[in-house]
Amino acid sequence: MKRPAVFFDRDNTLIANDGYLADPNGVVLIEGAADAIARARQLGYATVIFTNQSGVARGMFTEEKVHAVNARLDDMLLDQNPAAVIDRHEYCPYHPEAVVEAYRKDSDLRKPKPGMILQAAQRLALDLSRSWVIGDAPRDIEAGHAAGCRTILFKDSNLLSSPAASAPRNVVPDYEVDSLHAAMAIIEMQTRSEIPAIVDQQPSPAAPLATEPVADDVAAPAAVHDSSAIIERIEALAEQILQEVRRGREQTHVEFSITKLIAGIVQVIALASLFGGWLMGYHDLAVVLQLALFLQALTIALLIMGRQR
Repeated sequence: MKRPAVFFDRDNTLIANDGYLADPNGVVLIEGAADAIARARQLGYATVIFTNQSGVARGMFTEEKVHAVNARLDDMLLDQNPAAVIDRHEYCPYHPEAVVEAYRKDSDLRKPKPGMILQAAQRLALDLSRSWVIGDAPRDIEAGHAAGCRTILFKDSNLLSSPAASAPRNVVPDYEVDSLHAAMAIIEMQTRSEIPAIVDQQPSPAAPLATEPVADDVAAPAAVHDSSAIIERIEALAEQILQEVRRGREQTHVEFSITKLIAGIVQVIALASLFGGWLMGYHDLAVVLQLALFLQALTIALLIMGRQR
């Protein structure tokens, strides 16, 4: 099954910028941007940034500057949250009234057209019917709607509104929020509610469900990993116990031998002869002592033989 994605507009959605940004040092993250990216990935979504960059067509900066700003954005997101990884950057450098002739065209990539979304979907194998678009401008919502995605219009009152954000609305967004946290809360709620529907759509009960993780902090894969680790530990512990039992049996077998048994019996006879001679008051104890010494020597010999086996 293809995975869905969350498509984020860049300027005034993830970074504070209402104009044309060419300097990587000017990148300023909007509050909650890194956590929003990380949360999207934890819910099983790919993360894609799609942005119009007509500053290239207008001769204000080069495509290399766009890449530099995007790279700086990536670094700052990771600094704030190591799980805030962007899977793909899409941008459109074209404009119908471009100053630079090479970029003068009405490209399908330029929002409000859905070209960037469709291109990312093809390259990342995305399910657009389960995907989302978050942006601050009506053109973001139009592009998402045209691509078959659900849309969230993001309006932060602390940011200066860009000319694109002030354009007329031709498409009504599915939701409108004032924070990225609220946007991700909506996506999470909708994702959780759709899990039973995804299961019902499977062609056969025997077919495995190949959905992306949707629990907190990717709980489903973690649970599978933990269960496997527990089983491995139990198996290792059982093997250790079995080895100890076998070792104990082998040790018991080694310690017991016929020679040791005979040595013990002879030792008892030697002591008994001495004790019996003393009780009976034999006049010639030398004979008894010689017999006891012989039996004691025989005991020692038997023990030595038992150890050498």
